[in-house]
Amino acid sequence: MPNIPLLQLALDFVSLPAALAIAVKVADEVDVIEIGTPLCKAAGLEAIRAVREVCPDNLILADLKSPDVGGLEASMAFDAGADMMTVIGGAALATVKEALKVAQERGKEMLMELTGVRDIIARAEEWREIGVERMVYHRGWDEQTHARQWDDDDRVVIRQLIDMGFKVTVTGGITLELLPFFQDLPVSIIIVGRAIHQTKDPVASAHRIRAEIHRLWGGDGTTGSSFADRAAMAIRFGVSDMGLLLTVDGRDCPGCDSPQRFCTSTRTSIHCPPGVHANDLVQAIGRSYGLSNAFGRESSTVFFLDPARIPNLSGSRVIDLLRATGNALRQLGAQVDVNAGVAAADQVLGR
Repeated sequence: MPNIPLLQLALDFVSLPAALAIAVKVADEVDVIEIGTPLCKAAGLEAIRAVREVCPDNLILADLKSPDVGGLEASMAFDAGADMMTVIGGAALATVKEALKVAQERGKEMLMELTGVRDIIARAEEWREIGVERMVYHRGWDEQTHARQWDDDDRVVIRQLIDMGFKVTVTGGITLELLPFFQDLPVSIIIVGRAIHQTKDPVASAHRIRAEIHRLWGGDGTTGSSFADRAAMAIRFGVSDMGLLLTVDGRDCPGCDSPQRFCTSTRTSIHCPPGVHANDLVQAIGRSYGLSNAFGRESSTVFFLDPARIPNLSGSRVIDLLRATGNALRQLGAQVDVNAGVAAADQVLGR
């Protein structure tokens, strides 16, 4: 299945109110929201807390670029609500180890930020040995000012990092027109800042960029691939057979194979069983399944599952998500039939 990169919005602001206004507007069009380094410095941990509050369903990255005390700064970021944080590539290996340790203990992510690193591959070998999985390949802001352009040398290094097993994020002046430059690289995340928040219509700009990412990397830009539609059908049948209720009354539904179906995307909204709070459920799913934008909270009593947002989407990953949801519900005291749900989903997926 195609590996469609996530879209990350960089909040490159020094004013927290301005950053929050953009974050709220485009949250539904992006997967990850980044509190940029200048905003981290200008508003501190409050920026992380505020973005988490207004964008509860997005992954949040704190671009701290920690140079030292990696464990402490990772803990501070995660306590404030971040899902991911960055350590600068020039940091001592001990700093990287401490930040990575905290991230792993908390079920979060630490990314190496490669700004200013000259011998990237040599350093990457050291980081890989200690368990680092993610990197941010960065054409810096000041480099852009001095006419530094993306070129084939960048592509070679990115390819080498991916071949070493790293999940690579790319960033630095990326626009809609630049996306094809990266198309044959299985990058994990694409960061866009000014090409979204400095346009007349940030929501429309984010939507176009997201659609182009899906088109270039194998989806259709709206509901994902045809397999993503079938995966969504499997989720709907699965949760129904578990005994859960969708938020749309389906008695008059024409069915998933009908063009008149109620569900216009791959996202399925589901009522929490009595006594289960959506926040608790989402956290429990995350502990089992891992960080993902494929599930989240809509309200205190409603959560969602969206298989189109699963990286490397496959039948087994859909079943993993469904099973993690059922097991999380059982841990919280809900009576659900996990096996029945998995069996129904398997049948839809033809496994």
